[in-house]
Amino acid sequence: MTELPQVQIDENELVSTGLLSTYDRLRDRVTDWVERRGGRVGAGTAEALLLVPDIFMLLARLSLDRSLPKQTRTMMAGALAYFLIPVDLLPEAFLGPGALTEDLIIAAAVLATAFGNELGPQAEKYWNGSQKLRVVLGDVSAAAHALLGPSLYDRVKRLLGKWGVELEQTEPEQPETEDTVEG
Repeated sequence: MTELPQVQIDENELVSTGLLSTYDRLRDRVTDWVERRGGRVGAGTAEALLLVPDIFMLLARLSLDRSLPKQTRTMMAGALAYFLIPVDLLPEAFLGPGALTEDLIIAAAVLATAFGNELGPQAEKYWNGSQKLRVVLGDVSAAAHALLGPSLYDRVKRLLGKWGVELEQTEPEQPETEDTVEG
């Protein structure tokens, strides 16, 4: 048997590839965007946007998991595709990473719908976030109205309704205008 040659790898030269590369680029884009805006981005919006790479990766992993029902994988792939479309309700192509809030809310609604179909253990297995996934999905859903503003919230809700996905309507007691993407 022939021995494989020993290869020295400098850790500083390692470059992530595939999904990890996408995750890294997305995390860097969001982080840079939030930092460049300093205090002009509300804390709630910044916190939500920092969830985007983890939700994106979760959708990718679930859509590729052949142990899940085809319908569930299709839902995950659809939400993932929505992330990748540069021109949607809030076009990232023109507005930058801040426009990912509606993508995040759509993904959270799709995941929450799938959670009702016994997806919980699989989703938790693939979840990289520091908080429990179910808590994160609930927080995103509860903050959706404040993050998007009433007009965009209604448009997202109608879009999800066409897909058979329900967006929980939880209106904040006092919406903060600095935390909305619209205003």
